[in-house]
This record gives sequence, C-alpha cells and structure tokens, in this order.
Amino acid sequence: MVSQNPFADKVLARVHELVDPMLAARRVELVELMYRREGPQMVLRFLVDTSTGITVQQCRELNQAIGAVLDEHDVVPERYCLEVASPGVDRPLKTERDFERVLHRRVRLALREPVEGLWTVVGAVEGVGDAVVTVAVDHGPRLRILLAGIVSATQEVTF
Repeated sequence: MVSQNPFADKVLARVHELVDPMLAARRVELVELMYRREGPQMVLRFLVDTSTGITVQQCRELNQAIGAVLDEHDVVPERYCLEVASPGVDRPLKTERDFERVLHRRVRLALREPVEGLWTVVGAVEGVGDAVVTVAVDHGPRLRILLAGIVSATQEVTF
C-alpha cells in the first residue's frame, strides 16, 4: 500500500476492505495498491497477478468490477483514474513472496558475494523459505542463496 498522505491512507484502507474479498474469490493477488496525484489527477492503481500470470482481459474485467464496487460505496471523494494492471514480468524480485510468485520459473540473480564461484546465478527457482531461495542453476548445481545476499533479481523472460 503506497500513498502520499494520511488522507490517502484512509482511502486505501477502505479500498482494501471492499476489494480484497473480491480479489481473493477470483484468486487474484494484490501486489501493490497506490493512490496518489500524477500530474493533474489522482490515480488509484492496482497491480495484480495470479499464480499463472494475468491477462489484459482479466485486468479489464477487474477494472470494471472494482470500479462498480468503489462507485457503489463512494469510497474516493474526488475524481480519479482507476488503473488495474500487471506488475510486469521485469519487476524486481525482493521478498520471499516475490520469489514464490516465480516458483519453477527462470530467474537471474546478481549476488553480493560469490556462491560456488558464481557472482551471477541463472536458473529455475525450486524453493523459497526461511529467507533462502533455492535455484537449480542451468547445467550446474542446486544452490541455496540467502535473500540478504542478493543484490538484484529478475525473472528471465524468453521469447
């Protein structure tokens, strides 16, 4: 939940209260919720995902459903732009939950110190827990890497 002021925090809390059950029923995870001024208008932005990714069509349907609930309860007291979008496959992976989202997918990690002689690790995430990510390295060993030892991490996207 990201906002710029205490008033926005109240709006975000009410939005969560109304929208979280709807998202849970659809098995949609709220990755981030923002309410802030962008240029001349206020923007209420939902970044959402599912275990299999989220489509443009799903975002469109969620936008309509969320908009209807917010309008019905008159949650946002001023004109605003509602956005529902994917957080994107290139977003940084930082938390255990981020890595759980990409379980069994390929990632690229830059490390603070080498592990098994590697400063950069590329492979599939095989497990996450206790502040450790287990990665099956391409053509190499399975490595257990502390989250604190990761400088940057992203999902590897191949086309």
